[in-house]
Amino acid sequence: MTDNKDISRRKALKIFGLGAAALAASTISFKNNPFLTNLQAKAAAGEIKPCDKKLNYKNNTMVSMLGFGCMRFPTNGRGRNAPVDEAETQLLVDYAYAHGINYYDTAYVYHGGKSEGIIGKALKKYPRESYYLADKMPGYRVRAKEEIAKIFEEQLQRCGVDYFDYYLLHSISDIKSYDKIYEEWGGYAYLEEQKKKGRIKNLGFSFHSDRACWEHIIDKHPWDFVQIQLNYIDWQEDGEYLYNSLAERKIPAVIMEPLLGGRLASLSTDANQILKDKNPNLSIASWAFRWLGSLPNVLVSLSGMTYMEHLVDNLKTFTDFKPLSQDEQTTLQKAILEYQRYKRINCTACRYCMPCPFEVEIPSVFATYNKMVMQSNIPDKANQSAEKYAKKKAAFAEAFRKEFAKGGGPDQCAGCQECVPKCPQHLPIPELMEKIRNEF
Repeated sequence: MTDNKDISRRKALKIFGLGAAALAASTISFKNNPFLTNLQAKAAAGEIKPCDKKLNYKNNTMVSMLGFGCMRFPTNGRGRNAPVDEAETQLLVDYAYAHGINYYDTAYVYHGGKSEGIIGKALKKYPRESYYLADKMPGYRVRAKEEIAKIFEEQLQRCGVDYFDYYLLHSISDIKSYDKIYEEWGGYAYLEEQKKKGRIKNLGFSFHSDRACWEHIIDKHPWDFVQIQLNYIDWQEDGEYLYNSLAERKIPAVIMEPLLGGRLASLSTDANQILKDKNPNLSIASWAFRWLGSLPNVLVSLSGMTYMEHLVDNLKTFTDFKPLSQDEQTTLQKAILEYQRYKRINCTACRYCMPCPFEVEIPSVFATYNKMVMQSNIPDKANQSAEKYAKKKAAFAEAFRKEFAKGGGPDQCAGCQECVPKCPQHLPIPELMEKIRNEF
């Protein structure tokens, strides 16, 4: 899986040969689109297979294990405000639908407010009952209680639907704002009323806060589902707690950030090799999705699939889905330990620490170090054979010599501490510089 490739319709046809897919409605017309006409023909011939589905025990419906996240549509250009490439987006949605994906997750703010309208238009050709559409109330945008109903009505209009299958209180992040919007201003009561009217089928929330906030909210109302961030790295922090909390209450979990912002699509070089040695035919990303799919209370894992190869690889994982075996779980744990052996420096390159009075290019030093972490080229004499240590030390030193041939490297740091109070990440910059300099 890559993050910088653009695949056209013609190239997609050539490379993927349409793969395994299934159309829910063979009577749908795909005029003037040979790609989709071919899909329809294959579906009618029984040559294509849908991705696996899971039972939502709350409402007795079958939901695709892979959900289509609508926050990362392909765009014409870079940046948050770049216009969405609607033609390519339509292709991705049609391909996803044909392969049995029936869960689509959008939000009021995605793509600058354009996502809802785009996914609504893309799904318009399909029978409304054949897919599940999820949307979210942006409480962080609500400034008066009257806005709650106004936004909800606007969302229905944008999406061109009469109801939402799944509706969430979006991005719950603190107790104070939750209580004000959803309790004091009656936001929850309003949404519950819409549910009684059939305009919301399932009501839940997405969570981005701490345990105190979770405990304040989780038993306040009878939630139909909850969306949490979960992956095999987050599991070691609050992930296991959140997942078990939902499982104990018999509340299905919808998963966001299964790849931790893309970081689990490729680990460090040595960690990747552990997984490739086990099965060279599987992508690194597929291990993360299979880990999630192996958890019984995970209903659907969301993925923002910008490129066709993302979609195809994820569908491969969730078609004839195979949970991780115990042996594979052991292999994955080895890869995780290797991946976490050497920590990346949490520098965001904000440059608040600059300029350095000794002309150290602080963000560049940390970026070079992080690159060495990802390439598994951190020398560690205590834990590496003499041969491996010498090889990694040489690679590490060469990277810094090349990057800072004209100066600005960690060797110029005088430990003056001037940068420390300026760092919003509270990094001990001089200490980190000394650590890197010692290896360099």
